This record gives sequence, C-alpha cells and structure tokens, in this order.
Amino acid sequence: MYFSGEIKSLRMLRSSIFLAGIITFLFINTHFAAAQVSEGGYPLQVISTKSAVARAVEMPAVKQSIIDSIMEENLSNKGELKGLQFAYGFHVQLSPDNSGDWYSANEGYNVWKLTVKSEGAQSLFFIFDNFQLPDGARLFLYNEKEEHYLGAYTSRNNKTSRKFAVSPVAGDEVTIQYEVPQKFGKPNSFKLVRVNHDFLGIIKSDRRPTGKVAGSCNIDVNCSVADRFAEVKNAVCRLIVPTEDGAEVCSGTLVNNTAEDGKPYILSAGHCYDKWEFAETAVYTFNYESPYCAPLDGDPGNSISGAEMRAQHDSLDFALVEMSLIPPPTYRPYYAGWSHSSILPDSSVSIHHPQGDVKKIAIDNDKPTKSSFNSQYIPNAFLKIAEWEEGVTESGSSGGGLFNTKGQLIGTLTGGQAICSRPMNDFFANFAVYWDYRSDSSKQVKYWLDPLNTNASSLDGKQFNSGENLCGAFTNLNDNDEHANIRITSGGSFAGYWGGTNSVGITEIVEQFSVSGNETVKGVSLGVGKIVKKAGAASSITVKVYEGTDAPKNVLYSKNVNILSLAKDAMNYIPFDTDVEPVGTFFVGFDISNVQAQDTFVVYQSLRNSGAENNFFYKRTGDWYNFESNDQGAITNVMELVACNFDQLTDTPIVKVPAVVWLYPNPVNSVLNVVSDQEIVIETVAVYNVLGQEINVPLISVGEKNVQIDLSGNTPGTYIIRFNYNDSFVTRKFSVF
Repeated sequence: MYFSGEIKSLRMLRSSIFLAGIITFLFINTHFAAAQVSEGGYPLQVISTKSAVARAVEMPAVKQSIIDSIMEENLSNKGELKGLQFAYGFHVQLSPDNSGDWYSANEGYNVWKLTVKSEGAQSLFFIFDNFQLPDGARLFLYNEKEEHYLGAYTSRNNKTSRKFAVSPVAGDEVTIQYEVPQKFGKPNSFKLVRVNHDFLGIIKSDRRPTGKVAGSCNIDVNCSVADRFAEVKNAVCRLIVPTEDGAEVCSGTLVNNTAEDGKPYILSAGHCYDKWEFAETAVYTFNYESPYCAPLDGDPGNSISGAEMRAQHDSLDFALVEMSLIPPPTYRPYYAGWSHSSILPDSSVSIHHPQGDVKKIAIDNDKPTKSSFNSQYIPNAFLKIAEWEEGVTESGSSGGGLFNTKGQLIGTLTGGQAICSRPMNDFFANFAVYWDYRSDSSKQVKYWLDPLNTNASSLDGKQFNSGENLCGAFTNLNDNDEHANIRITSGGSFAGYWGGTNSVGITEIVEQFSVSGNETVKGVSLGVGKIVKKAGAASSITVKVYEGTDAPKNVLYSKNVNILSLAKDAMNYIPFDTDVEPVGTFFVGFDISNVQAQDTFVVYQSLRNSGAENNFFYKRTGDWYNFESNDQGAITNVMELVACNFDQLTDTPIVKVPAVVWLYPNPVNSVLNVVSDQEIVIETVAVYNVLGQEINVPLISVGEKNVQIDLSGNTPGTYIIRFNYNDSFVTRKFSVF
C-alpha cells in the first residue's frame, strides 16, 4: 500500500505540545449558569398519525438590492468602522401558542415543532423573548438536512432578562423542537421574536459553502510568531450582535479587574451595539480559531448568550458588558490585563476576528501614536497604527484589543483604512482616555475595572482556575506538519484513505498521546478533511479512548457520533459524556466500522519523513499496526484534546517518596537555582512554557543535587521545570519577571 498527495498547504504549524503544559481558564461556581452552553444530545422522535414534519413559516424574500446595499456599506466600512453586518433581520411573534404543531413522544414528552424558512440564507440566527423553560424541558434547533444541531437548551439557560439568542444554524430552513415533560402540558415557554437571514455566510467549512473568509495576509493566532501571546489570545472572543435591521460581527476581550473576582467583563467597540439592550441577545464565542498556523476552520461551540451593558460611550467608542455567566473551565478563558499608562509601548499587537473568521493576530513593531479618528469622535482619543508589519484588521475586527508587550490591553479597534494590499492607518479607542474621561459610571470603565479604587495604572492578566478546573487544548502537530487527506494506493489503484474509510480492511484510526500526570480528558476535536453523506443517519463513527503503551489495549471510553453532525475542512469538538482519566501513554481515535459503503469519512493527517515521530496507529483485520512499520515515513492525526487537572500534572510529584525540591529565587529574572535532596538526572532536565513547548535554556552550573539555569531574556510568565527524581519524574512551576 502507498500514499499520495492531496496535501493542503499550511503555513508553519505550531509546536507540538507537551501535555503537562496546559493553558487554563476561570470557573467560579457562584456565577455559573448555562446561558448559551448546551447539554448535547439529539431530539426525540415523535409519535403522530399525521405528518411529523413541522409546518414551515416562510420569511419574505430578502431583496438583492437590500443585500447589495449592506454589502456596499460593509465594503466602505461604514465610514471606516470595522464592524461586519452579515444578516438581515425579520421581526416576528412566533410561539407554541400561535405556530407549529404539538406531538407526543415515547419517553413521556410533549413535543412542539416549528420550521422557519428564509429562502437563500446561508444560516439563520434566532432570538427569543419570554424565554423560561421548566425543569426537564429541552430545546433543540437543527437544519433541514439534520446535519447541524444546537442544543439541548434547558432551564439552566433561563436568565433574568428572559431573553435568549442562539448561534447561527446552517442553511435556510431550520426546525425548532421543544420537548417538555407531559406533566407540564403544552406550555408557552418562549416567543421567537427575531429571524436573522445570513446572506454573507458566517459559518465556514461545508456549513459555509460561499462564506467570506479573512484576507490571505491575516496570520492565524496559533502561528509561532504569536507564541508570546498564547495566554492573551484566550481572552479574545467573537461577538454576534443584533442591530436595528439584522446582525453584525465584532471582536471583544475578556478583561480582569482589581478585585480579581472573576466577573466576566467583555470590552469591545461602542459602535458594535446600536442599543444597550442588544447586549442581552448578543452571542460571545471563545476559542473560535484554527488549532494550527493554517487555514483550518475552528469549532464555534464555546459560546455564551447574553450580557448586561455596564458602560458605553459613543464618541469614545467603547462598550463594557458583563456576560450572563463565567465561561466554564473547558472554554479555557483568560482574563486579560490592561494599562492606562501615558507611556506607549514600542510595539503592539491586535487579536481579532476579521470577517468573522477564525482568530487572527496583527503585529506592529513601532510605537503607536496618539491621534484623532474623525469628527464624530472626541479629538486625540485614539491610538494610530501607521502600518502593520504582519497581518491586518478587517470588517469584523471592530472591538478587537490592542495589547502592549506585556499582554495588557491598551485600546480597542474602532476602524481605519488598513487592508491586505495596504496595511496602514488603523485607529484604536485609547483605553487611557476612556478609563475615566467621563465621571458617569455608565460612561467610563474605571468604576468597573477598578472597583477597589486602587488607582492602579495597570493590571496583569490572570488565570483563575486550578486543580480539576484547569483545562487546556493539546495536539501532537508541530511547525513542520502539513495536513492532508492522505490516500492509500493498493495494487496501483486508489483504496481509500489512511485517515478514514478505505477498502484495505482498516477499521480504526488512533493517535498516541503521552502524559505525565493525572489529567482528565474532557473531549477531542477531529480535523475532518472529507465527508460524503449519502446514507443519512445510518452512518456513524465511534470515538474511543484506549489505555496502552506500545499499542492500544483496553477501551476506557467510547461514544457513537453520527457523521451528519460533523463538518468537513473544520475542527469538530466531541465532548465526552463522562470524564476519562488515562495514565501515561494512551490512544484517542475512532472506529469507522459503522460508516456505510456509500459514505466517506476522513480525518486530516500530516505525513512526516522517515525517522520523525509517529503518532498514528491503525487496526486492520483485528490487529494493531504502527504506521512506521510501512517504511513510508510517519504520520500524526489532526486531533486536539481538551484535558483538565493541570495542578496535578505540575504540582503533584509522581514519585516514590515525597519530593524535596527547592527553586529560588522564585520569581526569577536571570539565574534559577534548583536544589534537591536526591540526585538530579541532568540529561532529563527540561523547561516548558505555558503552552507546554520545551524551551532551550543553558545550564550554567551542574552538581549531583543542584543545577543553575540561565533564564535571561525569556518572556515574563509561568514556566515548568521537569526532571528525573528517584527513578521517576517531578515537575515544579516558577515565574519569570
């Protein structure tokens, strides 16, 4: 058997990640509720003597002249503002009282179904009012082909505002299915008040066949050039905000405050909110990014619905909202720091969502200058980027943060003229100006971000999670990888794919991971490269986790996933229903035995040269094989794990006796002394950054039980040292300032 091309060129992929280095997010129980967060599952099958196909309510046709007018306004950037309107809105009043049909289901539920159609829409974005689901009720949304599901939404999604918005659902025909325990009868628990017709294509991959993507000059946030902002990027989110006549995309940043109480404040541009109340039905999406330095669509599932406006000022162009809940641990949030110092940095970056696309970074190697934007805004209240050295901003980038070299926010994007062909003249609302320019607490941010009234000129970012709530994402891919649908050739003929369906008897594809610690795996993202869906709901894969060292052994976990719910050319996150706790080396992958013959399912892989690390194992005719045995090089699969319990990975010594290890000074800015009560195996000493990437550091003094490490010139932040101790490994955290 042989392989052949179909390689999609990637820019440099990010470094492989040592799983002991996890990035994490905040979780505070007193604030947690599931606003946009869904509980998964699938809609019930209904029982009915009549057709169970929900009656469709059709929206009026959206005239092409309306779309052309909005697109022209987008292209002109609304006077150089950089929001992006992607949808035209219809105001409706549809509820279980006046629309749709009720059915019964086997499991003791009454089921209400309503289908909404808006001809030609790329997706539909719904907003509900009077939203108050009873305990035990479930709400789902899915498209006509039943290949894009949202839900289940439950009573945990109820909010005091009684308003609720859901992320866009692909296609121009979407069914709302409401399932309520029969003891509640047929309640009128919500009202659909807005149907937004997506004419642009805000959902990418095969969910977004004609979708607009960011310009080719944009740099993915996981490219190596952005490594120093690996924590800060997790503070940046995409905003979908209703407007008077539709919906638009902007960018925003989760920010810390001096009380460090974890309040989920999002800072963005004032012009992204036509009205204060539109914050209540905005959708805030985290981790929508390619996991590599590559044009691969991310998974938009980490979303939160609704916020409360705290402060806004039109002529200073900022808006501060407080989200309806704290992002859960698996969203991996980071609370960015800020600075309102009058001293401007020598360089800066912006992290944002151009065209509503996956997260990007723009880099300016020069000092920004104080400037004015236009006559509608307060003079000299902005920071001007004369020219981006790398990357650019576009429509959809509005509200994206401008960060100094310490990763502290110093501005939020208002607009400008920068485009790929001319990356010049972007303007950011100056955080130092709108900090307390107005005394009214609803028109400044100091009141909210310095509740202790410390008068601090700056505040560092913070990760609040620890222990089992400390989560991160991991992949085996490195900078030299390129993803592809790698073909199998047998007897000179095409025989399928190494990463999926084939005719040579391969039934399972798995990736080998090695971990030191007691991590908990929460789910896996599959980089799906190809799907052919002809058999409908009959085809599924089974995601599996195996224990084992040299090959998969016992199954620790399995979950069936219908391929209809997955999208090609995109990362697809599959949450596990229970926590999985593998130890040491383990395997994660999928079984394709239940993919029907007329269907195709393939996960991207990267082909490596002979001698490179191989992470790909496959099962053929009942036996496991390492791809290296084919003498055709090595392969790694495009997979990304979400795992938690970072404190145990780094701070709990996995040793035979309690470890006695001293690190000093800690924090350190030059030489770190490491002293142990037992022998340190020098060859095993390694230092990792917060991404889990090993960094090269010189050992300047070595003894049997001590070592000195030169950390001069390393970026300030948290690091991990790992070495062999008493025939096992110990890890410790330290900080560089």
